Amino acid sequence: MTMSGELDKISGKVKEVAGDVSGNAKLEAEGLVQQGVGKVKEVVGDIEEKVGDVLQKGKEEAEHLVDEAKEKAESLINDIKSKF
Repeated sequence: MTMSGELDKISGKVKEVAGDVSGNAKLEAEGLVQQGVGKVKEVVGDIEEKVGDVLQKGKEEAEHLVDEAKEKAESLINDIKSKF
């Protein structure tokens, strides 16, 4: 959850209530829209975080596979050298 998203949701709710109480439909609508923007920001923040986690795990797995491949290649080279 992003702080910006949460602030938009809170500000939007304040505008919505103020618009409703004062009979200002435009302010009320602005509040509803701002709340929606806040929710979208939060979802985007969550997605970015999850994508970052997946990329980090992928990077770690790739590094592990590269290390494993290097070890196997070195072992194969040593086996070949030992035969000569």
